[in-house]
Amino acid sequence: MKRFLALAALTASTALFGGTQDAAAVCDGCVVSAVNNLRVDLGRRVDATTAAVQQAQQAIVQALGQSTAQLSGYETRTAKSQQRVEDAAQQNETMRQRYIARAKAEGGRYDPAASACTDLSGIIQFGGGGGGGGGSEGVGGNDLVNSSRNWSRGNGREGQAVAAGGLSVAQVIVADREALQGHGGRLDPTTDLRLLLDGQTLDTSDEKTAQAAARLLNNVVDPTPARPLTKDELKTPQGKAQLAARQIDEARRSASHATFAYLGDLAAPYGGSGMVEWAKKAAPKTYPEEIGAKVSNQQVIDIFVQSRFANPDWHQQLATMAPEAVSREIALTNALNLHVNWMMFQLLKRDAVVNATNLATDLDNRDTSGTAITTGFDTAAAQ
Repeated sequence: MKRFLALAALTASTALFGGTQDAAAVCDGCVVSAVNNLRVDLGRRVDATTAAVQQAQQAIVQALGQSTAQLSGYETRTAKSQQRVEDAAQQNETMRQRYIARAKAEGGRYDPAASACTDLSGIIQFGGGGGGGGGSEGVGGNDLVNSSRNWSRGNGREGQAVAAGGLSVAQVIVADREALQGHGGRLDPTTDLRLLLDGQTLDTSDEKTAQAAARLLNNVVDPTPARPLTKDELKTPQGKAQLAARQIDEARRSASHATFAYLGDLAAPYGGSGMVEWAKKAAPKTYPEEIGAKVSNQQVIDIFVQSRFANPDWHQQLATMAPEAVSREIALTNALNLHVNWMMFQLLKRDAVVNATNLATDLDNRDTSGTAITTGFDTAAAQ
């Protein structure tokens, strides 16, 4: 039995060792085949993974591109939206400013000054004598004075009656009185100073008006001058004394002449038809003076004055004027005041000359009646 068991164990051991060698050989082939299969499968999987990764990369890049384009579109739409908002705000502000400007305009904020349509630039000028004034027409103040001086001296056509002597002077004075009676609405313009002072324009381009003004001036300053001295009379002592006395009188009368020359120039027509057209447009409806075919510097100033404070429409316009328009009115008024003040200064100079001349004449009259001063003291001889 033991032998049988030992033999069986030996047989099994032999069989076992022989079987193990054949399985190893079989397993090596399987491993190689498996490894090869695994390598092939791994390569496939790597290729697949690589392709998937590349595909994912492309998808990511495409997605990023689409996202960037979308963001760019959003930014563009946002910028356009902001621009539309800004444009709308600007349009709203423009409309608002238009409404504000319209409201101000309807309220008179931009109404022009009354002077805007009646600009006096280049119109107001001093003077206007017929011989010297650039735009004067007719007979000016200096012309009237020259005529009066010729009358006093017996010179030329104006002094014919004086040169003739006797009753010739009286006859001419009376003849002018009768010929000019009622002229210009005056009963006797040759003796009425209102002819020169009341009217704003003295139209001396009219022959009768100029004649009346000249006769008025002669009647005031030197109504009945003496006959001119002859050459033989001037050779005598009495003639020389008479000439000296006349020179003194003529010098003192020139103070009156200077004043009348100034007043005559103010009232003399000036500027022609252009001035007349301006005056008719600038004068208010309430203007009290007549605007004829001629206008003087004096009437230009009068129209400016009357179209302001004395004009009810001006007060209403002033209440609705813009500040710029009010400033223009103030500037023009100040300029006019300056001009009028200068005119007054010129007149005051003549007034001073007249006063000085009157003082000198009064002193002369007193001297001719005696200048001895009684002291009331007894002389030494009387003591």
